[in-house]
Amino acid sequence: NKLKQEKRAGFTLAESSTHTAMPPRYAKAGFTLAEVLITLGIIGIVAAITIPNLITGYQKKVTSEKLKKAVSTITQAIKLSEIENGEISTWDGNLSGEEIINKYFRPYMKVMNVCKDVKRDCGYPSPDAWQFLNGNKGHYNHPKYGNRIPFIATDGIVYTFSKINGALIAADNDKVIIIDINGGKNPNTFGKDVFFLYREEEKGSIIPYGANKGIDEIRKSCSKTGNGFYCAAWIRENGWRIPSGYPWN
Repeated sequence: NKLKQEKRAGFTLAESSTHTAMPPRYAKAGFTLAEVLITLGIIGIVAAITIPNLITGYQKKVTSEKLKKAVSTITQAIKLSEIENGEISTWDGNLSGEEIINKYFRPYMKVMNVCKDVKRDCGYPSPDAWQFLNGNKGHYNHPKYGNRIPFIATDGIVYTFSKINGALIAADNDKVIIIDINGGKNPNTFGKDVFFLYREEEKGSIIPYGANKGIDEIRKSCSKTGNGFYCAAWIRENGWRIPSGYPWN
């Protein structure tokens, strides 16, 4: 009788019961395979949209910063050289290109090589490595075209300008300085990594080539159908940042 009483006091299944529901605290939550695949698909789409934009934004920032740095570097080098060697217009044009670099530039900036051979000394894939923004080739596709003297600095930026008192191929060509912010590396295209500057002797400054042009003329040059000569002027106009609408791709 005592045993029967203990059984009545405890919890027992009904005689006809075969199972009981699991208490709520033991239920397992999770995602179905379909839900996981949908989530991964959404993440992939968002990444495909945002990552290229982030990369492009970073590349634009690096390009504008290198361009600004190059303008500052060559401006300061010329000013320091003129203090010791007189105005640039009086520099000895009878010297060889290498002698000019060694005398007038090397003491005032970190020069690595004079590009006597642009492939061997400065890492270009071919002598005519540069191209217009529209993909065409022209007079300036060769860094040494028109009696130019290219040299590469230790930070990888190539500077090139006409030999002082040398033969000119166009008006004021001796005042044009072309820079390649990443040397022989691609794309080697005007407006992408190769930019044109202009030396204002009367003001003793270096400005982007075409900075005195109207914005419409600048944008026409710096377009997918243009030559890219005035692109640096547009970047400076925008506070040394790649502007919206710039023909980057």
